[in-house]
Amino acid sequence: MNKNNSFSIKTLIVKSNNKYYKEKSHRKINIKEYIDEGSYGIVYRLDNGDVIKIFKNATLNSPSLKETNYLIPCINENRELIFYFQYKNGNKYIINLYAIGIIVDIYIDLNVEMNSYFIILPYCIPFYNIYNFWNVPLIENKSGIHFTVNVMKRLLQISKYLETKYEYVYLDFKLNNFMFSKESYDLEDLVMIDFSIIKKKVKNKRFDITKHYYLWPKGNNIILENIPAYSISINGLELLFGHNKLLDFPNIHQIQHFLKIIKSKNEDLYTIFNNSLNLKINTDNFLKLINAFIKKM
Repeated sequence: MNKNNSFSIKTLIVKSNNKYYKEKSHRKINIKEYIDEGSYGIVYRLDNGDVIKIFKNATLNSPSLKETNYLIPCINENRELIFYFQYKNGNKYIINLYAIGIIVDIYIDLNVEMNSYFIILPYCIPFYNIYNFWNVPLIENKSGIHFTVNVMKRLLQISKYLETKYEYVYLDFKLNNFMFSKESYDLEDLVMIDFSIIKKKVKNKRFDITKHYYLWPKGNNIILENIPAYSISINGLELLFGHNKLLDFPNIHQIQHFLKIIKSKNEDLYTIFNNSLNLKINTDNFLKLINAFIKKM
């Protein structure tokens, strides 16, 4: 993988929503710099300012475009591509897709296979680059609580759009997966940018969750549609108490401790978190609860 030097790749654009990337054409793309790497892909900045994500395990010859029944994608399964092949731009909740393509030639070792899929997206600004609250607890003042609840509302609005428009449940509600589409402090400009861990919505679908991941509850027979409210509340706790207070895997005792503090500060706020963290509420009903709380503030 090249993290420092610029390089070029030859590509075939297979889907395009941007006139700069002509569909069904071969195009040389110049990569300027490395940005980040995740479980499913490597992200770079292009010389024109756009962003490219090159997938690790999604190639023209792989079975990556079929969703399995598992909660977590298998190694050769790419739900992000599945989603983007059906996605249409023109909404305020999800990042615009510029293009989907395939690498047909490459000049350096990128630790990716030939014929690997990639997506091209606009450059966005990370949440914590706009709001530098990484380890600043917001529970101590009314404005901090108000901001936290409004962030949760925005995440719920995005989740509801994904669930109703495309029938997918989002399962990776880290704030790093939400960015601002432009330099802005307006939460309406916050959009979802990553779809690696999504699951087709099936009413009352249940899973046994044993994986240690702080955004998910651990337990058996958990309803899929109730996971977003839980995960969004974990992000709310991150903002209210500071990220370093959550460690990596908050346990039930830690969460109950936070709930006790919240209850001492605001009974209505406690009701919100208690419902979601006890897996009692889905996205739509949780959004209604949040909106009612905001009206009272």
